[in-house]
Amino acid sequence: MLRTVLHTLLLAAALTSLAACEGGSSKVKEIGKKIDDTVDRLDKDEAGQNLAAAKEALAAGKEPLEPCSWAGSSTANNAAASARPAIDELRKLCSLDVPLLRATRAVTQAETARAEQPQAPSLTECSSDEWPKARTQLDRDHAGEARWAELKARWAKACPGT
Repeated sequence: MLRTVLHTLLLAAALTSLAACEGGSSKVKEIGKKIDDTVDRLDKDEAGQNLAAAKEALAAGKEPLEPCSWAGSSTANNAAASARPAIDELRKLCSLDVPLLRATRAVTQAETARAEQPQAPSLTECSSDEWPKARTQLDRDHAGEARWAELKARWAKACPGT
């Protein structure tokens, strides 16, 4: 949205000031190109910053809430083509790595509880809210992912019958 507003305001100002000038048409095109290049660079920078923030959060074992929210926004949807690779990578991180993080956390807690109580018929950790949410998203979007298959096997061992 900011991109569109900025582009419109700057182009309107350029057109107004150059409309009366001789050769104004080529100058307007030149200014329009500069504006497009600037907006393009801003989109690419914003996408790169969100991607870097998401990677940093995931590396720290945290969910990148703000970058993932941005990835689904109209700003990201309307970003320049040069920002697409970073946005696509960010969206993959948000749809795969974030649910894997949640599922891993749930599996680790269940495995720890199972190790402490190997004969327990059921464990509170096997009723985790994180597991079904992650499972739904990963089964829908990344069913063939090897890391997901490994986590499901670990879950089945720690929480048989769930």
